[in-house]
Amino acid sequence: MKKLAAVISASLLLASAPSMAELYVGGKVGKSWLDDACTTATANCDDEASTAGVFAGYEMWDFLSIEGGYDYLGKFTADGLNDDKVEAFTLAPKLNLPITNDISLYGKFGGAYVKYGNQDDYSYLGAAGIEFDSHENVTVRVEYQTITDANNDQVRAMGNSATLGFVYKFGGSEEAAPVAVVEEEMTEEVVVEETPAEPVVETKTFETQQLGTGSFKLNSTELNQDSAAQLDELVEFLNTYPQANVEIVGYTDTSGAAEYNQVVSEKRAQSVANALEEKGIDSSRITARGEGENNPIASNETREGREQNRRVEVIVPEFEYQVAQ
Repeated sequence: MKKLAAVISASLLLASAPSMAELYVGGKVGKSWLDDACTTATANCDDEASTAGVFAGYEMWDFLSIEGGYDYLGKFTADGLNDDKVEAFTLAPKLNLPITNDISLYGKFGGAYVKYGNQDDYSYLGAAGIEFDSHENVTVRVEYQTITDANNDQVRAMGNSATLGFVYKFGGSEEAAPVAVVEEEMTEEVVVEETPAEPVVETKTFETQQLGTGSFKLNSTELNQDSAAQLDELVEFLNTYPQANVEIVGYTDTSGAAEYNQVVSEKRAQSVANALEEKGIDSSRITARGEGENNPIASNETREGREQNRRVEVIVPEFEYQVAQ
């Protein structure tokens, strides 16, 4: 048991970390086999079977979860096994690496308590797989898993499995707001002085634009080309009214460290400012800042809410200008 103490302690520490966790459950089925379970003297060796399992976990951040489960690896005939079943109880952190918005790779490394026929032992666990988001609440995963050091008095074997699994995530049923660029039509409010002899003064503004997570390159603070093109209407407005200035404010959700989120919000706001400068707007007319986790517009307890909070707002403060007579 000592050989797994560090792995299990680290997993429990991760599970206790403060976060907006999402609970999920799932099941899997597939093929299993044992390596090094039969010696050359073994008669009627049968080291392949079918496997099934269930698991549950907490997704603490989009990239990190803690997961525990039960695996029935099947019945085997090998050294010390006579049509006996092999089972495992597992616990491991799970790291996600997004490839697209709907596909991600993942890996797990942790511990397992293995019942190997009439013997039991503690072992290490490693797994790798790919997940597909098929629905707001459901994902599909394909996984290869190995459990090392499953042994009895005769052999030291490895339990392997290749499975197809389905995962149901709680708390993700709220309808997600669009994360694409949201542009409002330009409105104007006219205030006319009552004295005909005095110059006519009008006030004007440009409705706030909101750039969501999809406006930036994947896992980046750099504005993508399509979203930069969406700024053209704002650029035309600023060129028409040189009195107008623009304020750019970046925000994030509460995932991760507050200091890191502050830096991300600042960089994304500056990326939008750079795009305006490249389109000819003088930097003296642009103010860019990051607000980090402040001023959320949705709940940070759901994935959809966190996506809405990761945004950049582009604001043109109201200004006055004189109308030519």
